[in-house]
Amino acid sequence: MKKTIFLLVAIATLFASCTNGPKKADLISQNDSLRSVLASRDAAMDEMINTINVVEQGFKAINEAQGRINLDAAAEQSKLVTLQKDINFINETLQKNKQQIAELEEKLNKNQSYSKQLKTMVEKLKKELAEKNEQIAALQQELSQKNIHIEELDKSVQQLTGSVDELNATKAANEKIISAQENALNTVWYAIGTKSELKEQKILDGKKVLRDAAANMSYFTKCDRRELKTIETHEKNAKLLTTHPEGSYKLERNSEKKYVLTITDADNFWSVSKYLVIQVR
Repeated sequence: MKKTIFLLVAIATLFASCTNGPKKADLISQNDSLRSVLASRDAAMDEMINTINVVEQGFKAINEAQGRINLDAAAEQSKLVTLQKDINFINETLQKNKQQIAELEEKLNKNQSYSKQLKTMVEKLKKELAEKNEQIAALQQELSQKNIHIEELDKSVQQLTGSVDELNATKAANEKIISAQENALNTVWYAIGTKSELKEQKILDGKKVLRDAAANMSYFTKCDRRELKTIETHEKNAKLLTTHPEGSYKLERNSEKKYVLTITDADNFWSVSKYLVIQVR
């Protein structure tokens, strides 16, 4: 939410400073669009938090039902009926919680902008679901030792005994997907060449960079922006042809009078483009 407020204040400040400029209408349009995006995002987060609250209430109700179960008195018919109802309630609530947790995790995987706090809360719910499944299995074993057999409970255990392994497998698959997404988001490319070399590769067309569809992308070096800190040009003359925000990098000569690019703020540096073109002579 702090990021949202900060972004809105920044937008308002930028708008106020440009109200007399020729792009006032564009700024108003951009402001409205950003407000709409932020409102949709906040609504989605509110929905997720409401779902998390519902799941937590479900676990609370399960705990209360477990507290009512008295196996020592279960031999009486009236106690068996109560036991049956409590067990059925636990089973149904567990199934609902399982489904809602799966939906929450799916939403998190589809949108990487959700906070780490939300992801931590969902992981906590998954852990609690696994613990409840184990407790149901232990309850079944205790009932069997007391010669108390309830069809619904037997069915419940059969359905839920594999839930822990299923959750672990799902978690591993999701982690693999998230890792691939993160790698894709952090993949960047850079190319270094003389003016003639860049033109030959169709990377430079007049004064335009990467505007030719026939540009040879294999000429670029692929790397991870989280690891790329410096690039040595090995040349005494160098300049950046692609756009990168000032203050996010330094282009300075080393002891051999050859230019070295140092990226000081990776997020800002690659915010405009994932491609870097350096022209040397």
